[in-house]
Amino acid sequence: MVPVIVVVVLTPISIGVGAVMLGTFDDSEAADGNAAAPIGTELKPGDVGVPVIYAKLIRDAAADCDEKSLTAPVLAAQLKRASNFSARARSVALDESGGSGGSEDAGESLTDPRTDDEKAADEETGEESPPSAESPSDESPSAESPSDGELPDETLTERPVTRGIAQFSDADWAVDGIDGNKDGVKDILDPADAIPSLGRKMCTLLETAKEHPGYRGTPLELALAGWHAGWKTVEKYGGVPRATGADEETYQYVKAVMKSYPQMVVPAGGAVVSGGWTLPVQGPAGTPYHQRGSSWSTGLHTGVDFVVPTGTAVKAIGPGEVVTAGAGGDYGNQVVIRHEDGTYSQYAHLSQVKAVVGQSVLGGTLIGWSGATGNVTGPHLHFEVRTGPAFGSDISPIPYLRAKGLIS
Repeated sequence: MVPVIVVVVLTPISIGVGAVMLGTFDDSEAADGNAAAPIGTELKPGDVGVPVIYAKLIRDAAADCDEKSLTAPVLAAQLKRASNFSARARSVALDESGGSGGSEDAGESLTDPRTDDEKAADEETGEESPPSAESPSDESPSAESPSDGELPDETLTERPVTRGIAQFSDADWAVDGIDGNKDGVKDILDPADAIPSLGRKMCTLLETAKEHPGYRGTPLELALAGWHAGWKTVEKYGGVPRATGADEETYQYVKAVMKSYPQMVVPAGGAVVSGGWTLPVQGPAGTPYHQRGSSWSTGLHTGVDFVVPTGTAVKAIGPGEVVTAGAGGDYGNQVVIRHEDGTYSQYAHLSQVKAVVGQSVLGGTLIGWSGATGNVTGPHLHFEVRTGPAFGSDISPIPYLRAKGLIS
C-alpha cells in the first residue's frame, strides 16, 4: 500500500548531463578506419542493440583486456554480426544427415537451450538455429557466399562449422575457449564462456597487431581481420585484405564491424547522462524513502515520491527490460524494469501505461504517464529501486540514483 503524503516539498533533485560522441568510419580501399572509439561505452539494449542479459558479460570481457581499443561496443558489434546474439546459431552443416559437425558430445551441452523435443526435431530435419548474421541481407553476397544461400560441395568440406553466440569453430574453441563462468565446463554454446573467450582472443590479436605498425589498417582493424580469417591471412596480405580479391569477405567484415560498433552505444539526448541514465520525471521530491506511518502496510514508505501532476511523461531511468506493465493493486497502474546489473526499478500510480512486457528500453524511453491510480490521496509518481521484481525487495533509491550521477 503506497498512498501519497505530499504537503511539503523536501528537496529538489539535480540532474547531471553528459554526452556520447560516436565514431566515424573511413570507407577507403584499405578499410583504413580512422574511427575513434566512442567516449561513452554504455551498451544500447533492444533489437537494434544488445540483449540486457549479455550486456554485463560483454562489458566485463572488454574490461579484462588492457588494450583500450577493445571496447564493449566493438565486441557487441562482432556478436551481433556473427549470430545476432543467438546462443544456438550455427553456420553450415558439413554433411546431409543433420549431424552436429562438431565434437561427438556437442548436442549434450550443459547449456544448450533446446529441449529434448527440439533436439530430436533438429536431428530429423537437419535444421539447427537461425542462420548466422555473418552475411546480412542488406549486403551483397561475396564470391564465397552464393546468392542462393547454398555453398558449393567443396566448400562444405573446407569451411568449418561455427557455433554459438560468438561463432567459434570446434578447432578454434579447443585452443581459445575458456571457462568464463568457472563452472568447470568450457561450453561453446554458453554465452558465459563464449563471450569472455571472444574478448580474450581479440585482446591477443590486438597485442599482436600492435607489433606490426607497417601493416595496412589500424590495430583494431587488423585484429578484426585476424579474428575473421586467421592471423596468417593478415600476414599474407600485409594487413587487412583489399576490397577485391579472394579475401574480399574479410575486408567486408572489418568494414561492417567498424561501421556498426558506434551504433551499439546509447545515444546522447535530453536529460540522459553519459551511460544512458536519467530521472523518471522532472519534479520535486515528496515523501522520502522509509518515512514511517500507518498509511503503508509495512509501516514504512517503500520508495520515493515525485510531486508531478497527472499526465506527466514518465521515463525509464536506464537501459533494461520491462517485466511488469499494467494493474498492480494498491500501486495502481505500474511498470517494473529489470536492469542489466540485476536491479529493478518500479514506477507506480500511472494514469496510463505505454510500456509492454518484454520491451527493451533505454534511459529516457517513455513508459507511461503519471496519475493517481491505486491507493493514493493525490497525483504523483511513486518510484522504487528493488533487488527483485516484487513488493518487499526495495532498497533506498537515493544511493542508487546518486551512483548513476542523477542526484547530488
